[in-house]
Amino acid sequence: MVSFYPVQRFTSLTCHLQDRQQPIIVKANMKLFLPIILITLLTGTGCLKRDERNVNEPCRDSCITFLVNVRTGLNSSTPLRNAKVELGWSRPATPIGDAGRLIATGNTDNNGFILMRFAAKDKELNSGKYYITVKNGDDYFYQNDSYYGIERKDTTLSVNVHVPSKANIRIVYKNFNPTDSADFFQAGPYFLSYGSMGAGVEMKNSAGQPANTHFFPSDGSFNRLELSGTTAGDQYTYIGILRKKNGVREDVIDSIYIPKGESKTYEVSY
Repeated sequence: MVSFYPVQRFTSLTCHLQDRQQPIIVKANMKLFLPIILITLLTGTGCLKRDERNVNEPCRDSCITFLVNVRTGLNSSTPLRNAKVELGWSRPATPIGDAGRLIATGNTDNNGFILMRFAAKDKELNSGKYYITVKNGDDYFYQNDSYYGIERKDTTLSVNVHVPSKANIRIVYKNFNPTDSADFFQAGPYFLSYGSMGAGVEMKNSAGQPANTHFFPSDGSFNRLELSGTTAGDQYTYIGILRKKNGVREDVIDSIYIPKGESKTYEVSY
C-alpha cells in the first residue's frame, strides 16, 4: 500500500514494507518527479511484495475450502503426487495493484489431491482473484490458474489443475517457394491444457533464438528449415497448418504424440 504525506515543501511517498520496521520515504517535487517516484516504488523497493507472514493459518469458522486435484498426461488422467501447491490472493491493477498474500502451501498426496482451508479477508471477496500455482521440478511446466468471482465465505471449490510434463519437438518446414504476394505458410504447435491456463510452445532456430512458425514471401524461399521447442509430454502436440498457394487456402490440423522427456520430429511441406 502506498500512502502520501506532505513534508514541508515537498511531497513524500511512504512505502511500508512488510519486512522492515520503518517506512521508506522518498521526497521529491511532485510535478517533476511523480512518474519516476511511482516507478521506483513499484519496481525498486518492493512496495507490492506479497504478504507471506501467516501461511497455513488454521480456519475454524466461515472458511473457504479449495479441494485441488492435480493431474498430468493425456486427458489429464494421471495423478501428480508430491507436487508443490501454493494458494494465494492478489488484485492486479494499473498503475497500483495489491500483491496480496500467500495463504497456504503443501504437497499433493499419492492421488494428486490437496485440501486447503482458510479464512478470507473482506477485501478478497470484493475484488481481485485467488490463484493456485503448482511446481513439480524442471521436467514439468509451472502452472498458474486463477479463480474469480468468489464472493462468499463458507464456500467449497473443487478444482482440477493440469500440469503438463515436458518433451521436445522439432518441426522441419520444407519447400516454401512462393510465387504470389498472397502466398503464406504456417505450421504452429500447441497442446491442450484441459481447463487450466495454457502454455505456448516457443519455437527456436538452430542458434537458440525465438523464431516465427509462419512465413511470407518477403521471408524468402527455402527448401528446408528446422525449428525446435519444448512441448507437453505424454500427450498429443497439435500442429495447426495453413497453406495459401496460388489463391487456394488449405487448413489442416495434425498431431504427434511425444512421451515425457523424449524428442520427436514432425515434417511438413508447403
